[in-house]
Amino acid sequence: MTRAMVVYCTKYGSTAEVAQAIADGLGADIADMVDMPDIHSYELIVIGSPVYSGSYMPDAIEFLEANRHLLAVRKVATFITAAADMEPQVGLTGEVDPMLYTQQDYAEGLAQLAHGDVISARGFGGRLIPQELDETDRATLDWFYRRLMGEKLHGFDLLDLASAYRWGEELRAVIGG
Repeated sequence: MTRAMVVYCTKYGSTAEVAQAIADGLGADIADMVDMPDIHSYELIVIGSPVYSGSYMPDAIEFLEANRHLLAVRKVATFITAAADMEPQVGLTGEVDPMLYTQQDYAEGLAQLAHGDVISARGFGGRLIPQELDETDRATLDWFYRRLMGEKLHGFDLLDLASAYRWGEELRAVIGG
């Protein structure tokens, strides 16, 4: 059985960059979920999706559903890219706000959907380049920033490719590579 494959979906390219860094650290094959790659011969499947408006991409859900039975008998690791916070946020009451999900929450949620022997789940930041957004995403984010955050839509780059590479190395050590 071949060691590992990283499968991902991406909309603007950030998740593909993280997937490549993980695959490089892991020494794994890599494929876009849109192509519905054959994962039968892999010991470890690393699954990645961006999070938009609190949801995984439909391609990720479709891939997980199509491969549910096979993933159930494989080692699985999951990762996400998102603008969500890395640490839990304290709400107005001084307690952690249960309605605000962290990157780790999203990564673990994706792992639950995978139904395999989950060995790890991580978030690796996100990137927003307003000029690259499609019309729908730009309008949604512009509304969000103006109405809920009280500021203009602006870009950011919080991707942590070095951590993604190191995580790939950690995964390689776990499967004995």
